[in-house]
Amino acid sequence: MARVQQRGKEQEIGEILKKLDQWMPNVTFRNMSTTTSAKNSKATLLNRKDSYCVGDHLMVRLDVYDHLGKRKAYGGDFLRARVYSSSLKAGASGRIEDYRNGTYLVNFTLFWEGDVRVSILLIHPSEGVSAIWATRKKGYEKIAFTGRFLNGTAAVFTPCGFNITTKEELCEYLDERDQEAFYCVKPKAVPCEAFIHLKSNNKPVSYLTALERSLFH
Repeated sequence: MARVQQRGKEQEIGEILKKLDQWMPNVTFRNMSTTTSAKNSKATLLNRKDSYCVGDHLMVRLDVYDHLGKRKAYGGDFLRARVYSSSLKAGASGRIEDYRNGTYLVNFTLFWEGDVRVSILLIHPSEGVSAIWATRKKGYEKIAFTGRFLNGTAAVFTPCGFNITTKEELCEYLDERDQEAFYCVKPKAVPCEAFIHLKSNNKPVSYLTALERSLFH
């Protein structure tokens, strides 16, 4: 029964990731100049009025350009939009709609009375988002897991992970709630139930090219 449930959960997760994959930008770039430029991009207030009422919506159109001043023909930029008042120490996020053609519509709800400022930050250009999403699917080697088993009074250490390629016998640990499996290489003459501790560390592995890494400096 657990195996059937696990396959159903894996299929559900696969469908979710497939939908995300359709929305993530798939961009290959060879020059930083063609990436999104916050400085060259333009924000336009659409429903400009002298004053607004609490509960009204403030609509901002954002047209993004690259560092050469050329309008972008695709979306996928990681943006963070907020409306805020420093004097009131108040702030709220805006809802961003990506038209996937270089234009975004940002919808702010005005929740309080007084003056407000609008902030739209470019966190990562679409080229960076594309690179991160592509590297995410390339493997599990970035984090190394080591499991500790107790053999009598002695500790035994073996490699663990979400995806282990080996001919050795594995211990499988299934999360009943999320139906997610985790594995450790089974120590010789030690039962899987003797697992007591897990340690992890980051490995010096990067799937990003030198040019892609420069996007995150």
